[in-house]
Amino acid sequence: MADATPYFGIAPFVLGMTRELARAAAGKPDSVETTRDDEGATVETWFYDGGEIELEFDPAPDAKLESITAWSAKTTVNGVAIIGCDLDDLQRLAKQADIHDLELTDDFADSGQCWQSEQHGLMFWAAKGKVVNMTIFPRFDDSGEQPQWPE
Repeated sequence: MADATPYFGIAPFVLGMTRELARAAAGKPDSVETTRDDEGATVETWFYDGGEIELEFDPAPDAKLESITAWSAKTTVNGVAIIGCDLDDLQRLAKQADIHDLELTDDFADSGQCWQSEQHGLMFWAAKGKVVNMTIFPRFDDSGEQPQWPE
């Protein structure tokens, strides 16, 4: 079981680490994909543990780890298992994990729902009545432009 720490990471991965540090911490990724996000920017995604962990980097050679997505029910937040839970239990489990600002930010009907905690830099994706993954983002400065990497 791995515990996710908001604004920090999921061991052994820490937001803001370089590709070299990620590779040193966990070895060569199972696979790497390069795609475009909704704004057309290129994103490099590294997959570990059979796809249960995704690391996202900007394609620049010196880029830092921008987000971590977990797909495994074995990944907890503050000791609470949320991935894999019924959507009806999400708010209760989030409160148990000390996440009190979880809000539905996007509802795509049959495609799924996006729930976010701005206070903790977390996003949960739900589909077909279940929470399927969780993404951790870094804290940003007051302008909202510059990530504040963990130390």
